[in-house]
Amino acid sequence: MEDRRHRQLLEDCQAVSEVVGQVLMIAIVVLAFSSIAVVIFSDIVVNPPHMPHTDLQESIDPVKNELYIFHVGGEAIDLKDVNVVLNSADAHRREEFNLSSNKSEFDYSATNKVLMLGDYILINPTSRGIYLDTGDTVMFFVYTPSQQVIQKVTLHNGGKSRNENIY
Repeated sequence: MEDRRHRQLLEDCQAVSEVVGQVLMIAIVVLAFSSIAVVIFSDIVVNPPHMPHTDLQESIDPVKNELYIFHVGGEAIDLKDVNVVLNSADAHRREEFNLSSNKSEFDYSATNKVLMLGDYILINPTSRGIYLDTGDTVMFFVYTPSQQVIQKVTLHNGGKSRNENIY
C-alpha cells in the first residue's frame, strides 16, 4: 500500500510543472523590464550636460568701478551661454548680467561672441547700484545650459581677488 501511494506521488507531476512554468515566465518578464530600465536610466547618468573647463582671471578697477574677466586658458565659451552674477555684501544686492543682451552694461573683446584665450569681458555694475570699491563682492560665472558655476570669486576691496575654481 505504501508503494502505491509513493508511485502515485511520483507519477502525478502536472501541478508542479505549471507552477515552475509560471515562475519562469515571471522571472523572464522581470529580467526584461529591469534590463530596459537599466539602459534608459544609465543614459541619463552617464551623459551629464557638458560644462566647459575654462580658466578665468578677474581684476577690478575701483576708480572706474569696472570688473575685468580674462580668459587665460581652457575651452572657448559662447557668450550667449554665460551669465555673470554679482552678490554685493555691503549693498545686499544680487545682480545677474546676461552677456547675450544689453551691451551698455558690459563690453568684450570676443570675436563672434565666443570668449577664447586672451579675450576679456568688461562689466560696469554702476548702473545697477553695485560698487566694487565699497566692500567684498562675490562673482559667479555661470554656464546656463547646465546651470553650473564655472568659477566663483570673491572680489575684495582694492582689486585683490580670491579664486575658487569649480569643476
